[in-house]
Amino acid sequence: MRLILHIGTHKTGSTALQHFLSANGKGLSEYGICYASPAHEFNFNSIANTFLIDGYEKFRDFLIENLRKAERDGAHTIIASSENLYAMARYLTRFKAEESSSEVLAKERSLIERLRATIPGHVECQILCYVRRPDHYLESLYNQNVKRGDLLTGDVVDFLNTVSDILDYHRYLSIWRDVFGSNACSVRTYEAALPNLIDDFVRHVLGAEDLSAFTLPQLRANERLSRDVLEYKRVRNEHIPISESKMERKIYALVDQRITNPNNNHEYLSPDERASLLSRLEPCMERLRTEFTLPPFPQFNLEAARASWQLYPGLSLEKRREIEFHYNAVQRQIGFRLERLFMRAASLTRRRLPFLSWLLDFARGSGIRRWLLEATSRFQ
Repeated sequence: MRLILHIGTHKTGSTALQHFLSANGKGLSEYGICYASPAHEFNFNSIANTFLIDGYEKFRDFLIENLRKAERDGAHTIIASSENLYAMARYLTRFKAEESSSEVLAKERSLIERLRATIPGHVECQILCYVRRPDHYLESLYNQNVKRGDLLTGDVVDFLNTVSDILDYHRYLSIWRDVFGSNACSVRTYEAALPNLIDDFVRHVLGAEDLSAFTLPQLRANERLSRDVLEYKRVRNEHIPISESKMERKIYALVDQRITNPNNNHEYLSPDERASLLSRLEPCMERLRTEFTLPPFPQFNLEAARASWQLYPGLSLEKRREIEFHYNAVQRQIGFRLERLFMRAASLTRRRLPFLSWLLDFARGSGIRRWLLEATSRFQ
């Protein structure tokens, strides 16, 4: 039995790929492939997160269950995908830890070794990772972590100072290679896979030549907010309870759809900052290309970038008022009001009546909470 473990990275089309794999269970089975994800989920991020927080047991049980399913269905390959497995130690602290790079990398190695020990010895493992040019990865990851549940409040330079070590793909992927073996780790460049990462995955990872046998989900996954809405949310993030971050993300997505003349300038680094970052990372990028046999990343032309670059002017008072107007209108919708009331009641119950926490956990695990939230969403 072979296990293909797709570990990301973030912002390399992982969500779109996961939706594709999830939607094509039948088509994959004809190639002897089983896509492993929990019920009602399109990836195994929740299992990976459990592994990071609670230990290896749920990860092991998930893997054994899917091994049995694959054997029962006559499959020879299992695919499991979670972008949270790249830079696990950083992800575990939501990119806010103040630990040194050496401490983080030591913790990363320990996590990868523990994960490897969880996989049965008879399973042949292949680690797959897509990487993109580091400056673009940084900007896209920054955008996502302001937009999503990590509630960042600093600018991109603050973020870079916290996560600079994860831009050294070579150091992180070398740990996977050391633990799983040099022949077990495959790295592909995101830019070389474009314009269709799913096609690249199907052809070069699955070995299938024709996409027509598969269903291609009609969606754009992980769309980013316009620059003004993102900037507004960044300033307000410190006032958002972490328990309500997912709901706030949905609210801002709807706000973004209402904005007139959105600013889509997402170049967070100036041309000179970008050139400095790429120059500093060039030695480790060269080691990555050499040791993992990668094509070069797209070249950066400093003079052309200087000529075309436009500084983001900041959030104007007029645009701030427009966003506030739409935010207040959206968050007053009955569905969001009910959802916020439900979450705050649950939070209060855990603090004041902790002996009832088991009931809340049951509601979450049984799907009752999901059903209630889906029901309230009809009121949006």
